[in-house]
Amino acid sequence: MTDCYKYFTTPIYYANGTPHAGHVYATILASILKTHYEQRGAKVKFLTGLDEHGEAVETKAKELNKSPQQLVDEMAVLWKNEFARFEINNDIFIRTTDKDHIKNVQNILNYCYKKGDIYFGEHEGYYCYKCEGYLTNSERDENNNCLVHKIPTELRKEKNYFFKTSKYREQLKDLIAKGQITHQERYINELLGMLENLDSDLSISRPKSRLSWGVELPFDSEHVAYVWFDALPNYVTGIGGIEKAHSSAYWQNAHHILGKDILKFHGIFWPAMCLSLDIPLPKLLITGWILQDSHKMSKSLGNGINVEQILHFGRDTFVNYFFRATNPGEDIEFSWKSYLERYNSDLANGIGNLLSRTLTMVEKYFANKIPKFAHNLLLEEQKEIGIACKNAVKNVQIAFDEFRIADVMNEIWSLISLTDKHIAQQKPWDIAKKNEAESQLQLANIIASSIAVLRVAGYLAYPFFPKKMNELLQSIGEDTSDFSHSYARAQEFFAIQSEFSLKEIPKLYARLDIAAEMLKMKPANESASVKPEAKKIIKVDNKKEASVENPNIIPIQDFAKVQMHVGTVLSAEYVEGSEKLLRLIVSLGTLGERQIFSGIREWVKPEEIANRKVIIVSNLAPRKMKFGMSEGMMLATDTADGKVSPIYLPENLKEGALLT
Repeated sequence: MTDCYKYFTTPIYYANGTPHAGHVYATILASILKTHYEQRGAKVKFLTGLDEHGEAVETKAKELNKSPQQLVDEMAVLWKNEFARFEINNDIFIRTTDKDHIKNVQNILNYCYKKGDIYFGEHEGYYCYKCEGYLTNSERDENNNCLVHKIPTELRKEKNYFFKTSKYREQLKDLIAKGQITHQERYINELLGMLENLDSDLSISRPKSRLSWGVELPFDSEHVAYVWFDALPNYVTGIGGIEKAHSSAYWQNAHHILGKDILKFHGIFWPAMCLSLDIPLPKLLITGWILQDSHKMSKSLGNGINVEQILHFGRDTFVNYFFRATNPGEDIEFSWKSYLERYNSDLANGIGNLLSRTLTMVEKYFANKIPKFAHNLLLEEQKEIGIACKNAVKNVQIAFDEFRIADVMNEIWSLISLTDKHIAQQKPWDIAKKNEAESQLQLANIIASSIAVLRVAGYLAYPFFPKKMNELLQSIGEDTSDFSHSYARAQEFFAIQSEFSLKEIPKLYARLDIAAEMLKMKPANESASVKPEAKKIIKVDNKKEASVENPNIIPIQDFAKVQMHVGTVLSAEYVEGSEKLLRLIVSLGTLGERQIFSGIREWVKPEEIANRKVIIVSNLAPRKMKFGMSEGMMLATDTADGKVSPIYLPENLKEGALLT
């Protein structure tokens, strides 16, 4: 991969706020990808930065009694400092107020204008100032609130310049369907739905009379560029501007990492702009949302995770939890308890404990020197561990190339688990009691195999935990002065540093007292909020228990009659003549397809449920309705905000699988 080029970008973040868990996730993901591909010898660039123009920034500056430039200068320092705390290894930190970026935006505007893809017109629509954009009908609720930010939109009418997105509609449809914009099937379908609902061209300017904080149009000094037409070209600025983009090897291998809430801008408008500019289309890697109690984390709901909370338990705790939870694209359900449990199981009791116990045996049984392999006495289990390591190296490479990051981590932790099991089965502490020479060689093979696995795992896990894996590899004698071509070393299972004298046994990850940590997180006044008189003990009279029996209780035999299966919603549409129903076509795998009418129209739009996995009661007697036969029932539940939602299942569940 020496001649391979990679270009990874994160979204550029709004300069009117501070980093939160979602920003950290996307930026660390880019950092992980950069490190891995550099380990394989690729030439990699990684861009992140700030979106500093637009209405939201200007409004925030006024609130703080500052100039917009003063605000963004301060925010740039803050964001750079915060990213440094997370060991982010970006090459480029772009700011949309940079002179070279402003020049590049104006060059792009001129290019599209001269091509005839920009025209002057009038637009009326519902505008969300947080989205910095006009919303379609499917992006607003019945009260015209933004579905993402849960805030009212504003009906606006003004004359602006427009970009001819519609000119590229059919071309985009073909590119999206062929997976040439994103390989993620779920988002391919979402993009096609968005494109179908796109009812106007993109407004790309704002009159200076309303907004002055932006890039002036090169062909009209009375207008500034709409913030998205200013922001999206940052990716091109990062590799040297529009001229470079026509030939750059980096641009031909560009991957944009972004959250699904900005999919329309990156998946429709930006590719259309690239087609207009005659430059190759970048690929999108879309991430899901971080959820707590099934709600997207946000400052307004007060359920976000801030930087200080993340760093309190360490960067590696965050990385291990969020990147092992699921592959990018799926939502991640978060709870502090599972967050800390995952740290203990994987890091403290997993790789950290394996290193500690292995090096302690080296110290105790081999006078602090790593033993050699006795190849003629290798057990079948030890040979299988070597094969497992070689397979893991191959699988990790494939998984990275397909952006299956959770699968990468699972490969690594499987090796750790396999080695722990081997040590438990072989009981080296018993073998060490024997004085025979052969026993000592068997003992050496157990410990050497463990060292070999730690070495392989250290190189594979380095992109995720660079500081700690550097410490691990140094402790077993590896040269860590240059990781740029280090991936090949992981393929050499037996290449441990035999006879290396241990200097110290590092304590990689200390175990957490989860109960104590959870207690610290409780609000200080929580215990005081319960009045003593409220703490009553309710005595149960077993003799009278039957008299207060819940009339809704059913015996287990009745419940066993209900069959629930995993279903995929193939299509969803409004039912004409009904204000309550959606018509769903659901696939149950080998059980076939079912038509189901569900009374969720008030809360769920068809495009939101299409291609999602849900729970279907499959053996419910078919019911003839006015609109057709309903052949089952989809399970749904109340949400915290008083709405109703289907119970969505993870995408990796097998279609048609029985829930038990």
